[in-house]
Amino acid sequence: MVNIRRIGFDGDSNLGLHAVTTDEFCIIDPGLSKKCYREAEDVLETEIVKTTVAGSSMLGIFCAANRNGVVLPRNAEEIEKDVLKKAGLNFKILDTKQTALGNLILVNNRACVISERLEDVKDDLEELFQVPVHVGKVAGKDLVGSSSVVTNRGLLSHRDTTEAEMEFLEDIFGLECGRGTVNFGVPFVGACIVANDSGVLVSEDTTGPELGRVEQALVLQSK
Repeated sequence: MVNIRRIGFDGDSNLGLHAVTTDEFCIIDPGLSKKCYREAEDVLETEIVKTTVAGSSMLGIFCAANRNGVVLPRNAEEIEKDVLKKAGLNFKILDTKQTALGNLILVNNRACVISERLEDVKDDLEELFQVPVHVGKVAGKDLVGSSSVVTNRGLLSHRDTTEAEMEFLEDIFGLECGRGTVNFGVPFVGACIVANDSGVLVSEDTTGPELGRVEQALVLQSK
């Protein structure tokens, strides 16, 4: 069963900016309260790894991950690499001028979609994630990571995702794609949701109808 819970990350409703999760681990802002870590661990059922990325507590902007590894920007700090090493996580520094990798990568254990800005490092990402990597857009934008959230069981995308883009995502990931918003109308669901196969965290600002669409896409279709 997939759990879904409304929480706040110490008053910030953009949960996806402060955490990146897989089914095995959750990399999370080290400046949050103990209550946030307890709730994340309880709902996501993962190991909690506390670190900044590129010196920022908004690590969701800068990194992406699946079960095979974590991709970091070139400005990742040595102390951050040491934290990931100590946690036993496989990671790769991406040799590209782009640093907001979390905004530009949408990945699960089956496939990956990236912005065309990362096309020159497509092979590096395939080697790290060990899944096919495709170039695409969501809602006509390169921000595929912040515009969508994908687990191995569900997929929720920006409210303005076109039919052609939805068909592309469904074909790539082999999942039914739903559209939605969170936080009372915010369409960048990837920046606001933290989700894996065990649980979904959404902010307390998410309305009932929005929560229903999140549940339909990420919880109810899960088997």
